[in-house]
Amino acid sequence: MNSLRFNRSSKSVFRKPLDFLTNIAQPDARKKSDRDYHRRKHSASSLDDTDHSDVEQYAQMEGRRSHSTQNSQSELQPPVPLIDIGSRSTSPYPRSRSAVQSEDEDDEYETASSIRPLVGHGRGGKAVRGITSQGGLGHFLFATWAGWQVWVGFLVFWVGGCQFGLLLMNRFIMLTGIYKFPFPLTGTFVQLVLTHMLLIGFSSLTRALDRPLRWLGLGPAVAPSFPIVPRGAHRGGNKKNKLLSIARWLSNGSGGIAGGGLFEFDWQVAKQVLPLTTVFIVKVVLSNFSFAYAPLPTYQLARIGITPISILFTCILSKENISGSTLSAALVATLNLLFATIRSNVRVTWESIVAGVLSSIFVALYPILLLRTYRGILAGLVPQGDALTAGYPSSDDVVGNREETRAYYRTLHYTSLLSLILLTPIVLLFGDVRHIWHNIPFLDVPFFWSMMLFGGMGSWAVFSSTLLLVKATSPLTTTFVSVPRTAFQLAMINLFKIPAPSWVGVVLCWISSVWYLVGRREEGRVGVRRGLEGR
Repeated sequence: MNSLRFNRSSKSVFRKPLDFLTNIAQPDARKKSDRDYHRRKHSASSLDDTDHSDVEQYAQMEGRRSHSTQNSQSELQPPVPLIDIGSRSTSPYPRSRSAVQSEDEDDEYETASSIRPLVGHGRGGKAVRGITSQGGLGHFLFATWAGWQVWVGFLVFWVGGCQFGLLLMNRFIMLTGIYKFPFPLTGTFVQLVLTHMLLIGFSSLTRALDRPLRWLGLGPAVAPSFPIVPRGAHRGGNKKNKLLSIARWLSNGSGGIAGGGLFEFDWQVAKQVLPLTTVFIVKVVLSNFSFAYAPLPTYQLARIGITPISILFTCILSKENISGSTLSAALVATLNLLFATIRSNVRVTWESIVAGVLSSIFVALYPILLLRTYRGILAGLVPQGDALTAGYPSSDDVVGNREETRAYYRTLHYTSLLSLILLTPIVLLFGDVRHIWHNIPFLDVPFFWSMMLFGGMGSWAVFSSTLLLVKATSPLTTTFVSVPRTAFQLAMINLFKIPAPSWVGVVLCWISSVWYLVGRREEGRVGVRRGLEGR
């Protein structure tokens, strides 16, 4: 019995350091084992006859406790590190904060779940959102095949209707209205000024409607609020020179069309947009010259070659393969429009014919350069390593991104601003302003300026929506929209009082246009299938 007590006391001496380590590693297990030990010790001391079985059980318990202590220490300090900091692999997702985003846009950053993945994912297993729910409209329009068809159809009818409305307003202002204004160059300049002002107002309106648009899933329509701030740059100029500060705010402040102020100007972007601006100015001026000095059938006849020229430019410049069905439908529709437009008793002037033929070249070239310029601006905004998908199908989580939105508004801003800069000296040197100031008596009539305002609204609608249609479809489709629209306006302006051969040409033109629509729709469906299979 004395030897047993001696062994227990010697164990208690060596147990204290071991118990200290055990309390650090496993405090709960240590407390439980202490309770068991004291209970057994109390029972052993209260009994006079302690058998050898209790001693053996106590020894086994001490062995298990020492073994668990060694395991816990090995778990706390593993021999091999679990994470190798030196070898890191890149994430399959783009950065949550883009390099082109401003530092003041912290409240608009996308969460990690809304970032467009570089690797496509399937659509199975996800519930379809309701159109009336939050984000449901944008999801329906841009992430489903039926919604994408609705969106493209809306753009086709919107662009065609705005072009028809602009033609009616120009006809009323220059030819058939009470106050005739036969100065196409100056009229074009006034419409471009109004277009630029309406672009500023529309961009401000989208910022004011930020929350409703994002709730509907139309967040990419909201114009940028701040310019691109490079790393290491800071806002705020010299406070002593107020004029310099105001000039810097106007050229590189906030707001405006593209978020960089009312007069945002970057030489690199301006060089990219300059060819597009030149084509746009020549197209608009020549078209208005031809329209102002010729009857409507002559004007349409002079511009009948827009679609064939667009097909030629698409094959040469865009390197696009056009299917036989699309090519046949486009050419047949153009030929039927030619039959519907030809008149035998119409006065023809060579100036209007030359202006119309030359404008056809630039009208066919404009959508191709518009899409190319937009993609060039977008490529300069997207950080290296990120990926974008254009058109349907888009990601389930996001229907656009900040770079695409900024590139869209930048293209509109620089094209409109450079058009005004280049056209202003031409208008002043041409001499129309002095003649109008001295010989036009109705400059103070509100009705005349209301007509000019409506014309500017039509110009703004066509200018801002053409890029959307080019992005959603193709430059050829954007050009072809004018063919059925021209056939409709030929019958509409004449109050449906046209000869029978013209009616036949109009009907056949519309049938060929439906043929073109069906062919392009099937090509789009095949492209969607290939895109989904590629994922």
